[in-house]
Amino acid sequence: MDANLQLTDLERIELTKKSYQNLNLGDRIEIGGHFIGIVTDSIYEKDGLRAFVITNQNEVTILYKGSYGFLKGNPTTWRDEWLKTNLPILVSLLVNNEKKIPSQLNSAAKLLNKTINKYPKAHFYIYGHSLGSINAQYALANCHHPSSIYGAYLYEGTNIWLLLTQKQRRVAAKLRTKIYNYVDIYDPVTLGITATHHMVGRLMYVDSTPMSPIKQHMWGGYRFDKDGNLLLRDVDDEFLRESLNERKFLTKTNDLAKALEKKGQAGEVRKLAAEKLTDLKKRFPDNSAFNKLASLINKAGFLKDK
Repeated sequence: MDANLQLTDLERIELTKKSYQNLNLGDRIEIGGHFIGIVTDSIYEKDGLRAFVITNQNEVTILYKGSYGFLKGNPTTWRDEWLKTNLPILVSLLVNNEKKIPSQLNSAAKLLNKTINKYPKAHFYIYGHSLGSINAQYALANCHHPSSIYGAYLYEGTNIWLLLTQKQRRVAAKLRTKIYNYVDIYDPVTLGITATHHMVGRLMYVDSTPMSPIKQHMWGGYRFDKDGNLLLRDVDDEFLRESLNERKFLTKTNDLAKALEKKGQAGEVRKLAAEKLTDLKKRFPDNSAFNKLASLINKAGFLKDK
């Protein structure tokens, strides 16, 4: 049995966290006594894509790195991860009929297809958190060889379904049963959540506890049983209410999106965002989706200079 299939939910999160480390070529990766493989490729594209390829006989694991911004950003990570990738994704989601795909997402898709071509008989397992989840979602929706994907575990990423073409959605649909998309509704990054097929993968609704935005985003609300199984919950009224609020909110915030699209320096973005958020607060005083967006932009150091 593939090593990835022997991992518990807790161990899979431990493996995903490896994407934030400075792994070196030749590093041996073990999780919970399971040998995942050797790091055979370390990717750092000019557009900021960071990923690791880990190989083990007939098994390949790809870790898409999330955003350093929540923990230890620097000018390069702010530029590549936030200003060039996360903000354009947010703008595209907010503006109706806009599908502007940042370069980093295309690079993520190229990496997956190139690696599958390199290891055509291997079983592929994909992991990603935050921006890593977004990159992985887009890569999977553009996978040229869906039969090579044996499992994908995605955590706390914005739902990018609205950005996908019909062709990409069909590919994602083929892979749906193999992709586990974990969502904590208290996490400000998980905008656009849905209980329908309008997402990449199957919804895994985390039975989380609310806490500060940064801790929430970094798996802080996740709870496990004694065997390392993540506690999940069925879709309930709270989730449906949150999902409906977000869909309505995302269709009515074009003004904010256009302001963000005028981004130049981070200070200008913060000023524009603050003005529009104040206006939106007046229009949607009790809207939980607004609170998520405000937390994402303000509280989590979303555009904080380093």
